[in-house]
Amino acid sequence: MFTKDFPLPTEEELTVQEINVSTPSLRAAAFHLGKTCEEQNNEYMLCRKEEKDPRKCLDEGKAVTACSLNFFRKIKKSCLEEFSQYANCLDKSSRDMEYKYCRNTQAIYDKCVLDNLGLERPDFGYFCEPKIVDSKRPKPIEEPLSFPDAPEPLPELPVGGEARYGSRKFWFQ
Repeated sequence: MFTKDFPLPTEEELTVQEINVSTPSLRAAAFHLGKTCEEQNNEYMLCRKEEKDPRKCLDEGKAVTACSLNFFRKIKKSCLEEFSQYANCLDKSSRDMEYKYCRNTQAIYDKCVLDNLGLERPDFGYFCEPKIVDSKRPKPIEEPLSFPDAPEPLPELPVGGEARYGSRKFWFQ
């Protein structure tokens, strides 16, 4: 919930060129795209996590989009035919676009990307490995939470002796 005084970004701040590719194309390019734009994506995700306000991370989001657009332009320039065959195979081979049916076209696409762009396909599980992100942004200062209408804390209970009618933990004796 926010009020009308809440500052929202302008339309110009939010407008960037969109990446207009299909789901099979995104799946076909996923591994190389993730490796190529890893730094920008990690910086964006770190900003979102630390700032807890997406408005403060617009520039990092634009950097991710620019990197992705640049990657797809390089693919279109150097490996369009191999990429199209691989994406088409993913699209037509199974209803959930599984990679296992398209290993032959994947190998051809991977070789083209390696030869022309110098990008090697990351190993299986690469994106699951823990990584430390070295950010150029300063870490935001966390403001302590304050609750002005919080109730008074309960008083400490007096330390008492034996229970009035004996111990309830009779099985310990």
